Amino acid sequence: MSAQAAVFHSGSLDESKPGDPLAYISASRLKSFLTCRLRFFYEKVLGLKAPASPALQIGKAVHAGLQHFNLARWRGGDTSPAATLQAYDKAYGELEVQGPVDYEGKDRTECIDTGQRVLDAYLGSDLASDPRRILGVEAYLRREEGLPLPLVGVLDLVLEGNVPVDFKTVASTPVLEDEAWQNELQLTAYHLLMQDATGEEPGQGELVYLTKTKAPKIVKQVLPPVTQVQIDRLKALIDVYADGVSREDYHPSPGMSCRWCSYRTQCAAWAGSKVRKAVGMAA
Repeated sequence: MSAQAAVFHSGSLDESKPGDPLAYISASRLKSFLTCRLRFFYEKVLGLKAPASPALQIGKAVHAGLQHFNLARWRGGDTSPAATLQAYDKAYGELEVQGPVDYEGKDRTECIDTGQRVLDAYLGSDLASDPRRILGVEAYLRREEGLPLPLVGVLDLVLEGNVPVDFKTVASTPVLEDEAWQNELQLTAYHLLMQDATGEEPGQGELVYLTKTKAPKIVKQVLPPVTQVQIDRLKALIDVYADGVSREDYHPSPGMSCRWCSYRTQCAAWAGSKVRKAVGMAA
């Protein structure tokens, strides 16, 4: 099957709900586990809920707006700014119903306005009229072979040439070298998924950053081709995940990320592996 004829079916992957951590591996699960195994246990295994941050709330709602816009382009729907912003507003409200948002003293209306400005900036950019044919939006892919666990991913956008595109809402102008490093696992996972789905070598991955600055900017980054070293690295880290989860090896990893972790209270009560489940369930 050629890349141009490949069918990328739209789908979703809700990783906010607890589930068997060995049912599959995703870039999100892997990164969470590698960042802090104990937080992974509380969040992904037990499903302990924490209030969403304003940044997360804006990011999810902006993502919904972009999803509407790209689906409309792909299927001949309403691509107008009004329809896109309506999809954004609807998603923002639905997310608030699903769970609380800790605005941390920030103004809710200003948060909503920030997301709207970001979307307006994207719709007014050259990227909104990219001439490449869309092959898939929210493309759900699953790879069963060659790994200890099935690899699953949902790609924001797939463009002509078998190019995976991922959207990122960021607080400030991105440092592209740092972003490429931070997102390496995700793009390498997408590479393997697309390779398996099409039988062809995927195009170079692209990251599109939507900055939540006063005057939002849209920055596109084309990443270098995925190397065999990166593929081997991802596979080795998936082995680490499968082994650690199989042994229920969940322990804290004190570091910078503790500053914004929502599970510090539960973490402070952790006193060793023998009590980790009791601590988590009681939290």
